[in-house]
Amino acid sequence: MTKNTHLAAGVALTLGIIRPETPTELAICLASASIGSVISDIDVSTSKSRKELNKILVISVITICVCVLIESILHIGILEMIQNQSNITRILLGFMMMLLICCFGVNTSHRTFTHSIVGVITLAGSVFVMLPDATFAFAVSMLSHILLDFFNTKKVQFFYPLKKPKICFKLCKANSPANKMIFVLSTIIVVIEIILFIWIHIIA
Repeated sequence: MTKNTHLAAGVALTLGIIRPETPTELAICLASASIGSVISDIDVSTSKSRKELNKILVISVITICVCVLIESILHIGILEMIQNQSNITRILLGFMMMLLICCFGVNTSHRTFTHSIVGVITLAGSVFVMLPDATFAFAVSMLSHILLDFFNTKKVQFFYPLKKPKICFKLCKANSPANKMIFVLSTIIVVIEIILFIWIHIIA
């Protein structure tokens, strides 16, 4: 699946499961899901690795900047939530943990460590250290990425470091019509979920 499809599907699934009730919860959910849904592909090998890593970094930076901008303009409570749940020491420690895990992941084969349950647990653990409320959304969206990759033609080593079983349904390729359909449907679902949130929790 392409980055856009992973991003749209991850956000759609995460919003559907978590169902945020406040603007703060929505912002944290969207930010965590956006990063979690693409971070697995830091392990992309070959000459595309730098390009893929840059895309993930761009998505992460944009997501954080949007949250900062929303908080500075609307004051929806993101800063207060961070102050209540975390501090600079926890944020730095969690960030260093994530950085070390990602450095390890970059040097593993594609669809092994960062596409495994071990990868989800360790990366979600680093998020928990930084901000507990962001952990579940991050983990759900990361799992959505891995589940989508099960349908591709390359095997996923979900139980890494065990070499078997590897999962591969061989139903579609990255740029197939199925990928485009999932992207379009997921994008529509995200738009509907956000409209429903605004209608139920802000307008009503």
